[in-house]
Amino acid sequence: MNAENSTPEPIVVTAFSERFEHAFAELLGIEGGFVDDPVDRGGATKYGISLRFLKAEGAIDDDLDGYADFDLDMDGDIDGADIRKLTVGDAKSLYKRSFWQALECESFPRPIGEMLFDQGVNGGNHAAKKLLQQAINAVLRAGRYRTIPLKVDGQIGDLTRRSFQSMWERHPEQLVIEYREAVKDRYVAIVRRNPSQAKFLKGWLNRAERLGR
Repeated sequence: MNAENSTPEPIVVTAFSERFEHAFAELLGIEGGFVDDPVDRGGATKYGISLRFLKAEGAIDDDLDGYADFDLDMDGDIDGADIRKLTVGDAKSLYKRSFWQALECESFPRPIGEMLFDQGVNGGNHAAKKLLQQAINAVLRAGRYRTIPLKVDGQIGDLTRRSFQSMWERHPEQLVIEYREAVKDRYVAIVRRNPSQAKFLKGWLNRAERLGR
């Protein structure tokens, strides 16, 4: 066919990977819709996005319209009304930028990337990364490896990456189990420090039990 008469190939832009789409759908089913429980330390929450998080993350003005991007009612502040106005699309955008990409979930094998994602949304990215380091150390201890344990500092650098890869090649199932157990321990510790959170413990432990399955 003459190049001048040929129809150009359409340009297809994929905003979300298939893996992220699946992980997001799973997590959205867990997080649910709008909740405003006075005991919840994060404040009003919708689709797992808390008011506390939205105030911190949504204060930027990328579109330069003079309003914070997640001041959705454009009244000059980010409050419960903006949480109520959040759409699934808003949540998806935030999840991808603030958790999936920030944690480099796609660079970890399934289901570790998805477990990091879940815990990033639930407890923050720093906590999610510390849990991975704790899990690696637990596998090292169980295998009696003559290796200095990782410093549990929430920094995923070269040393953590190498240790993870080594343990993943040898003990992938155990690494998943130990991450799950570390999550359970974190939830129990939260309640021990703050007994007002005890009402959430059963649900949290159920969530932990589903991780990586």
